[in-house]
Amino acid sequence: MTFIVRIMNEDLDKQLDHLERTLADFEIAAKQALGFVRTVRYRDVSFDISRRFVIADLAPLAFFHLVEHIGTDGAEMAVIRLYERLMPLLTCRHEWTKLRRVTDEHMRNLANDMSGGNSHSYLCKHCTAYAFGGPNTPLPVKGRLVVQ
Repeated sequence: MTFIVRIMNEDLDKQLDHLERTLADFEIAAKQALGFVRTVRYRDVSFDISRRFVIADLAPLAFFHLVEHIGTDGAEMAVIRLYERLMPLLTCRHEWTKLRRVTDEHMRNLANDMSGGNSHSYLCKHCTAYAFGGPNTPLPVKGRLVVQ
């Protein structure tokens, strides 16, 4: 019996490894399809770089100023400029309030689309960042961190 369980566990591990590789490959293919040619990490933030723009990946936060145009000084300087512009967001002690206004409907719809209807959109009163979370998803407390 233990032999069968061990074989089943090994098979499950192989399937999970295959799924993880498939998801990573899908993420790379999706970024390439959107025109991103590489990703760099700068001070614990991932930045996706296309030929013309740098975009910050701040999941689970959303922010409307995540794009920086690449100038003649190159992509690395665009990453640094964007990071510096995002410092208030990355250091904020967030105070979240649920979005309820009619004008915020697009953000509420985005949260519901992302989670299948179990998520809510929140706005920080201090840095104007958005976060998407559900009943089992804690919202960031400081920057992108969730304090347990």
